[in-house]
Amino acid sequence: MVKDKIKQNLLETLKKMNADLVDVDIDHPTNPLHGDFSSNIALQLAQTFKKNPLQIAVEIKENFPKDKFVEKIDVLKPGFINFWLSKDYLLQIVGQLDKEVLDIPKFHLGKSKRVMVEFAHPNTHKLFHIGHLRNISTGESIVRLLEAVGNEVIRTNYQGDVGLHIAKCLYGIKKTDTDINDLKTLNEKMEFIGKMYTKGTKEYEESDEAKNEIIEINRKIYNKDPEIMILWQETRQWSLDYYNQIYQRVDSHFDRYYFESELPEQAIEISQKALEKGILEKSQGAIVFVGKKYGLDTRVFINALGYPTYEGKELALAEKQLSEFGEIDKTIHVVTPEQTSFFKVTFKVEELINPKKFKNKRFHLIYEWVKLKSGKMSSREGNIIEGGWLLDEAKNKIMSKFNCQETTAEILAVAAVKYSFLKTGTRNQIAFDFDESISLEGNSAPYLIYTYVRTQSLLKKAGIGKVTVENTGNSDLNQEELTLLRMLSKFPYTVLSSAKSFSPNLIANYLFELTQAYNLFYQKNPILKADTKTKNFRLSLTRATGFIIKKGMYLLGIKTVERM
Repeated sequence: MVKDKIKQNLLETLKKMNADLVDVDIDHPTNPLHGDFSSNIALQLAQTFKKNPLQIAVEIKENFPKDKFVEKIDVLKPGFINFWLSKDYLLQIVGQLDKEVLDIPKFHLGKSKRVMVEFAHPNTHKLFHIGHLRNISTGESIVRLLEAVGNEVIRTNYQGDVGLHIAKCLYGIKKTDTDINDLKTLNEKMEFIGKMYTKGTKEYEESDEAKNEIIEINRKIYNKDPEIMILWQETRQWSLDYYNQIYQRVDSHFDRYYFESELPEQAIEISQKALEKGILEKSQGAIVFVGKKYGLDTRVFINALGYPTYEGKELALAEKQLSEFGEIDKTIHVVTPEQTSFFKVTFKVEELINPKKFKNKRFHLIYEWVKLKSGKMSSREGNIIEGGWLLDEAKNKIMSKFNCQETTAEILAVAAVKYSFLKTGTRNQIAFDFDESISLEGNSAPYLIYTYVRTQSLLKKAGIGKVTVENTGNSDLNQEELTLLRMLSKFPYTVLSSAKSFSPNLIANYLFELTQAYNLFYQKNPILKADTKTKNFRLSLTRATGFIIKKGMYLLGIKTVERM
């Protein structure tokens, strides 16, 4: 990769200047007018050389070896060194992309090159809401990014199918006059489930009698009492069938589904052993972790009734996840910030139990909530935005606005919703906006896909196969062509940065900038009516741009269409 070559030449230059450094940082400048790569190494060496960093930067420029990759080096105050790639090299890049050859740098989180990503996490007997859509969109993109940089990725989904929320729902069902056999469609069943959970929750909070009955139902579920298990299994399956529909719709799948119901026995066993080792302690009849000496919270692993908590079951889950698929470098949990304390404590307990197996193997990837104007969603209050409804509304608006076929509208709807989530950093909250998400003029999936469709339409109109990129001569390249060439050359590094930082938004932002650059190039430069040499070059730019848009969208978990 050219970045590595520039870094190597920079290290050799510093060695000549008697400044041996192991690590030199080179990155793309924020402002594209400042070159293709930039380094602040002169600022870092100011103390070492006892010189003005600008003077050091000039000296580095003068000693930097000449090669075919770097055409120009600029020095800017207070000491930045900017490198401009040669036009010949940029033309070579677009020639490779025109043939759909893409060299993405490799990045691994460990020697096994195997990563587990745990995402989606809908609890049974609850609706799949807008927050789950952000979760599954984020997790799917992380999987694809890590695969793109050379990892084997195991997709897992951990779901709560036992606990008070289930008991509240089943209590509501038992107290209603509705015969569940009268519910024919999956939509009817899930709407009913949502209402029963809200009903059970309300009565749990307002009636001691109902609360005691719900606690008893919860006990029966944990003990697999036949009196409740038939209803539990049937309604649980409703949820799983409903979730599978959504997974297919958003183009996600999983290698392993973990459920809370498979963990209690192992959770108790592991917690008891941790108690014997002094890692956990007894407190008021419960088994707890006292985190004070580690700067962590105190959390309960086995409650006073003898049941494992979420924390206890997490120990069993960790054991399964790091045992069932061979050696894993990292398990990435895509979960909201409310669980930060939970993960810090469980990660520490796992490490204390078996440092060789668990230390530095678990990572909490925080994604923030999707906010509504009325506040945060709550299934307890019954005011959540259901994920399927959101996708349907987006599809209806797209069909109305673009007058396209339903199959195309479905792809665009899923793309619009996913992209609205992914273009924002995972640490930022989102207020979803329908009009913004389906706009053809702003930073939206339809805008990107429309640009992709434009490239394919233009290539089809050209009516020719692959064309050869010719060196048009450095002086013949105009500003729009050069800007597009430089944008295309950045894609592999953007993929690498996105994978290393678990940040799909970097890909989304790149694609938006690329499509803007292409559309400006398209508006200002004739393509099919240009002379043969120029036409072939601009068609290559067009084909390369379409290839990168489609590849980038794939990494976001988004499909494209050929017509809109």
